[in-house]
Amino acid sequence: MTGGLAAKKVITEAIQPNSSNHAYQADPNLVGPENLCIIFGGVIGTFSGGGDPQDVYSWEVTDPQGNVIFDRTGGGPQFETVKVAFNEIGLYKVELSVRRATSIIYQDDLTVNVKKGPELVLLPDYLICSYTPVQLSAIDPNTSTISDYTFIWKDFNGKVIGNQNTVTVLDEGFYQVELFLTNNTSGAAECLITGTTYVGPSLDFEIQLSKSSICQGEALSAGLDTPYPGDWSIIKPGSNDKTDLGSAFEIPLSNTDISSPGEYTIIFSAIDPNYPGCRSERRKIFTVNESPNLNFTIQNRPDNCVVNNGAFTINASTDLDSLIVVEIGFFQSNVPENQAVSLSNLEAQIYTISAYSNGCKLTTLLDLAPKDPPINTGDVPDINEPTIEVEPETCGAIGVNPGKLKLTFNQGNVDGEYRVMSNGIGTIVKGFIQNQQVVEQTLAGGTYFLELNIDGCAYPTQEIIIESKNLVNFSVPKKINICESFELIPETSEDLILTLTDPSGNEITKNSGEPFILTKGGSYSLLGKAADSSTGGCPKRTTFEVNVIPKINFDLILLEEDCFGNRIYKTEIAGLKPEQTSIRWLNESGDIVGRGELFYPTSNGRFTLNVQPLETGSCPNEPIAFEIEPPVLSVPMDLSASKICPEPGTSTITLSTTKSAVNRLEWIYFDINDNREDLPQFQNQFEIEVTREGSYEAVAFNKIGCEIGRNFIQVEKSTLLTPPNLEEVYTVCSKKNNLPGIDPGDFASYEWYFEEDLVSTNRIYKPDQVGTYSLIVTTVDGCEFFSTFTTYDACNFKVVFPNAMVLNDSNRDFRVLVSQGVTEAEVFIYNRTGELIFHSFINEIPIEKPILNWDGRTLQGSKVPLGTYAVVLALRNKIYGFEEKITSSLFVIE
Repeated sequence: MTGGLAAKKVITEAIQPNSSNHAYQADPNLVGPENLCIIFGGVIGTFSGGGDPQDVYSWEVTDPQGNVIFDRTGGGPQFETVKVAFNEIGLYKVELSVRRATSIIYQDDLTVNVKKGPELVLLPDYLICSYTPVQLSAIDPNTSTISDYTFIWKDFNGKVIGNQNTVTVLDEGFYQVELFLTNNTSGAAECLITGTTYVGPSLDFEIQLSKSSICQGEALSAGLDTPYPGDWSIIKPGSNDKTDLGSAFEIPLSNTDISSPGEYTIIFSAIDPNYPGCRSERRKIFTVNESPNLNFTIQNRPDNCVVNNGAFTINASTDLDSLIVVEIGFFQSNVPENQAVSLSNLEAQIYTISAYSNGCKLTTLLDLAPKDPPINTGDVPDINEPTIEVEPETCGAIGVNPGKLKLTFNQGNVDGEYRVMSNGIGTIVKGFIQNQQVVEQTLAGGTYFLELNIDGCAYPTQEIIIESKNLVNFSVPKKINICESFELIPETSEDLILTLTDPSGNEITKNSGEPFILTKGGSYSLLGKAADSSTGGCPKRTTFEVNVIPKINFDLILLEEDCFGNRIYKTEIAGLKPEQTSIRWLNESGDIVGRGELFYPTSNGRFTLNVQPLETGSCPNEPIAFEIEPPVLSVPMDLSASKICPEPGTSTITLSTTKSAVNRLEWIYFDINDNREDLPQFQNQFEIEVTREGSYEAVAFNKIGCEIGRNFIQVEKSTLLTPPNLEEVYTVCSKKNNLPGIDPGDFASYEWYFEEDLVSTNRIYKPDQVGTYSLIVTTVDGCEFFSTFTTYDACNFKVVFPNAMVLNDSNRDFRVLVSQGVTEAEVFIYNRTGELIFHSFINEIPIEKPILNWDGRTLQGSKVPLGTYAVVLALRNKIYGFEEKITSSLFVIE
């Protein structure tokens, strides 16, 4: 453009070496996006002009219709970069003029194409159901321009996970997508759109493990931080299949469940009653570390039960931190892999061998029995094995009674010692036999090895099996946090009778599936018994703790709202941090649309907010319901203005708009030279009175300061200055008449008032009363003129004439006196026979002077006889068009 080239030429001259004042001044340069996309009702473009801090910038932006939507002038950083709101699609023109000192040094413009952006179809929240992958799409896959966009998907760690419109995810957390167009010229990203969503199960809970890493042979327990009933399963190393573990609040994992080393995945799933078709599932990984592995070789068995010449060798398949043989107090550290450890001069017995490696311990038993048959050295006592009797475990009142081992020595009383041992543990119990024939020992159910040494002779090891008795099976959490109350239903698949003892010692009994209502804090115990004791397990009692926490209090605030209708809501929670709570924003269909402290709604409608403390049973509270109404982004701005009239010399400007949406209204005046003047005296007035010609602009803002409407109107002086054409005084006629009406001239409207009453709105009006009238006329420009006039009744005249007269007496003859209003008078006098004896006519009537005089003579000049005569008096006014006749009698005397 010519202006731009000229400006750049001035700049070139300004930085010549001979001009030291400008040698280091920066060149202005208009920079901004050439393409913008409207997504949610509008978009903001940022434009910069460069240059020096002393420069003055004049910005003007016109819309596709040529209307100026942005006009700012000023200096410094505040005006070097501006933000412009675009609310409709089309081509806009951004113009910049830069003044340095008194010279315009730069002019340029930029065309901005504002397009309709793609519609985001990404939902704010997606449910993971039973650990099924979720597919996320940014925009409608059928969008015709989808190939023009670049997509970048990131997970909750900021890692890029995809570059297509759709990605498939499985991990719980927040995901973000960015999509943009690439400028073919500059390569810059334009029409940048971002979207965020959360993917996860509907229920908030965490799996808690007693340990995150264990050794082979150890047990593990799994539970939840929140008391949800549900189902447990496990995925073992080398498999993708789930192994069902049953339903429970908490579940123990024995070494038979997790016997192999490797990585295990423990899984818990529960049904949210709000989303019954979508099971909430979470997983947690734990590791079973490999325990040391030992191999034994018996080099020599003892010759007999009393000789100490046995020997064996221990070999480890891995490096050992240490090796211990308990019975002989042997200890060796740092045993290398496959190094043989030989032990000799050993007596016949069971040896407990413990090996340690990488934090794991292995305990195993080695039975070093004597040779069979033994070598008789001459001092070997006879072996008389005892009679062994075992009793299984039995059911007790609140659990399992242990089983029993009974030894009976057939040879009579003996002396010696015994040990009951278990593989993986070592010695369970040991004792001395002192002159006894019978030895009894209680034992829990399980498999044991019995070691006897009688009279110094090691008896053959015996395997002892105590049959176990199962407990009834039910599960409750070990710890429950509740608010006011909690409904506890113990998890079980058996038909049980359950008795709950509360902290005060009160007992409540229920059947399986029936709830206990917990309201107190403290220690509880729960005893479960089989409804049919003959087929069920033994009674089981467990304890748990209940902690009563205060009811949660939360509120909702509108944290932020922008000029395009975007809103941010926030929940304020008393006494807890947001991360200590479960937050759910739900739409009117009950779908989760937000889980965080902040809520960014993408639609209008009815919503609810509910907040629950984590690690608790459901706290009874009242969700907060609220409605998001469509934002008012614009209001009508209909202006009307009257012209400035001579009286009162003002114009009334009226704004018609949606007043309820307007929080602030500003007025601006522009004179005929476009000089601007703010009019703060008219702020928030929807009707104003002005006295100056020019343009008046009204600008409406909403409650958050966003402009929602603007319009201007021209105010001119009226050129119709002729007042109504009226006389000061008009006559009226109270008689029937043909008087013309009053015509004040050509005006737009008329208001005739008599005294204070409106009597006519017609152009022509004929007064009919005596008094004061006023007229208000309005021109087509809206100007009013006011005038007044008075009236008198010209037809309400007075007439005086005698009813008797004296002949030949000039002072007492017949005469007529009339008041103003009569223009013609005529008299007729008749005798008794109806003969006309006198007639007179006059059309120039003096006021208050006698007329129509009669001296008593006939038309022929002779005197009339004395007596009574008839008089007919005719009074007329041709101007008003009336005539009145008066008939009377006249007595003539002498």
